Amino acid sequence: MNSNANFKVLGLSSDASWDEVKRAFRHLARKYHPDVAGPEGTRKFSEITEAYMTLKETVAGGYPGKRAARERAERDWRQPRQATPEEKGESIFKSFWDKLFGGAKTGRHESEASDHDIPPARLRFIGSAISRAESDMRTLLSRCGEVHAKSRAEAILRRLRSGHPGVVMLALRGISGREATNDIRRAVIDHFARHAPSAEILESLLSLFSASDMSADLARVLASHAAHFSASESMMALRWLRRQNAPKECFAPFLSHPLATVVSATLNGWPQDQSLPESVDMLGLLKRDEESILTPLLRLLRREKVPMWLLPSINKIMTEHRSPVVRVWASAIVRDRKLS
Repeated sequence: MNSNANFKVLGLSSDASWDEVKRAFRHLARKYHPDVAGPEGTRKFSEITEAYMTLKETVAGGYPGKRAARERAERDWRQPRQATPEEKGESIFKSFWDKLFGGAKTGRHESEASDHDIPPARLRFIGSAISRAESDMRTLLSRCGEVHAKSRAEAILRRLRSGHPGVVMLALRGISGREATNDIRRAVIDHFARHAPSAEILESLLSLFSASDMSADLARVLASHAAHFSASESMMALRWLRRQNAPKECFAPFLSHPLATVVSATLNGWPQDQSLPESVDMLGLLKRDEESILTPLLRLLRREKVPMWLLPSINKIMTEHRSPVVRVWASAIVRDRKLS
């Protein structure tokens, strides 16, 4: 079917505009759609649809709007668009200055400058106006940055207050060093005072408080959850506590951990400048049978003066324990005590 026949199907002359073609198709489609005209309208609806689609493919591209678009595309392809001053990285104020004065520079003229001289007073006024505009722009950008930072901090605080561990984990991983304010750290401490940190977020949590004046608060929170940590989590927490020079009160809860490896690591890493664990902890540890626990414990006891009431337990270890290493350390303590 040729173009004239397609126009005729739509009830139009061959010189009809594309807008007229679209209007005619919409009118006929509403009239002959099978949902309106029934099954007998199916054939007519198919004819007008085919005519419309053919005209759209073969004729629509020939209208002035389409031709102009094609001509612009071809012209842009042959003559690439020149980059704007902003795209070249030039200052928007410099671009404005060049457009206003035709390339004149403050205090001197170049070959392309205008013929008349610019009054010095005018130059000073415009220079001052541009300086104020640049200053105002910097202030505005700074305030926008502050508003953005404040809104982001509020979003982080909302996530940290959530009871869902996945939301809290995402919040922790999204906090950069610059965003780690004391308000955010306080919210973190409040959350983990109620919920023991999981293995997935413990490392992020510890790095957030490194070299912070609130690290002592986190140390106390970690100590409160010591019995619930796994071996790997306990080792990570103990290393962090030693780096932060935490007091012995933060190490002591790890001495009651059910795993001997954690208790042994706590004793081996006991701070040199800290006094011995509490007497109750010492008596309970002396009743343990593991060499990995008794060896570092006896080494700590020898470092300081052993209380008299602990000597019976140490004597028993010296004579009855199966490990030679443990017996040697126990006998060294008894000998030192007798010589003192």
